[in-house]
Amino acid sequence: MHQRHSSPGTFASFALLCSCAAIAASAYACGGGNDNLPPPPPPPPPPASASAAPVATTPPDTTAPTKAPAPPVTITPGAASPDPAAPTPTVKITAPTKDQVIDAAKVGEFAVKLDVKNWQTAKGSSHVHLILDNKPYKAIYDTKEPVRLNELAGGDALAEGMHVLVAFPSRANHESVKTKDALTIVPFWVGKKDAAAAKNDPTKKPMLIYSRPKGDYNGEMANHVLVDFQVANVTLAPSKEHVHVSVTGPNLDKPLEATVDKFGTPLYIDNLQNGPYTLKLELLDADNKLIEGPWNSTKRTIKVDHDAPMDMSMAMPSAGADAGAPAADAGAGGKPGAGAKDAGAKK
Repeated sequence: MHQRHSSPGTFASFALLCSCAAIAASAYACGGGNDNLPPPPPPPPPPASASAAPVATTPPDTTAPTKAPAPPVTITPGAASPDPAAPTPTVKITAPTKDQVIDAAKVGEFAVKLDVKNWQTAKGSSHVHLILDNKPYKAIYDTKEPVRLNELAGGDALAEGMHVLVAFPSRANHESVKTKDALTIVPFWVGKKDAAAAKNDPTKKPMLIYSRPKGDYNGEMANHVLVDFQVANVTLAPSKEHVHVSVTGPNLDKPLEATVDKFGTPLYIDNLQNGPYTLKLELLDADNKLIEGPWNSTKRTIKVDHDAPMDMSMAMPSAGADAGAPAADAGAGGKPGAGAKDAGAKK
């Protein structure tokens, strides 16, 4: 009988086949197939198309918040300060005298002298307003010290002819005293007296004398600004002679106007904004026509700056008794009393 021999390669192939069959059988016995394999990962997203529309995004809001509109500028009557107790203040100009003629070459150095009674004055408190030819006043705190005319002229030379000095007492808040004999007016001449011009003496006719406001108003002083004036040779009354006030400047589309037909009533301007304001005061008749006279229509420009520091040297004492009231231990230029808070600007 013929014996058949297998080759080593055949035996190896058979062993490998048996091994695979055993592994397959084992897998089938444990649950079989591919049922327990994890799911395949998701496919990657498709590449962005060049033609795809961009996703809309909202840019951050960089707009500044809307600023509230400034309150309107107003001008309203205020309560007049009480008259000083008797004896009431009196102011006299003792030099120059009425109709005195001053040498033109020496007029600039001529010393104006005052005689003030029953009105205590001190730096930063009650004082006297001294005015030459309707120019802005000079505040006089020591009424015993002479004041030279060139100090009142604002840098202008005094021309030959008639000139006019006016003086009156003023409280610490610059509201003028309006009692009898508080106001004094003195005409004088430079070079020579003109007889023809003397017949047209403005001091004998109705006069409006501008006092406040004046200068720069910084910080808290820019709030509640006083409008104040004096009148002479005229009685204000409704439907008769009166003072017309107009204000122009920032935050005003048209002039702000007011009428004063009772002497002694001060006006106050509120809500002024930073910048220049121009005030015009006029003395008008019953028909609202300007009364002739070199003092009867006056313009002044003030500057308001709420952001600038207030001049503390001009800050007034707390409100109390009238600082100008006569004191037993102090006269003109003496120690100040308790005054009202200053509503205005530095001098």
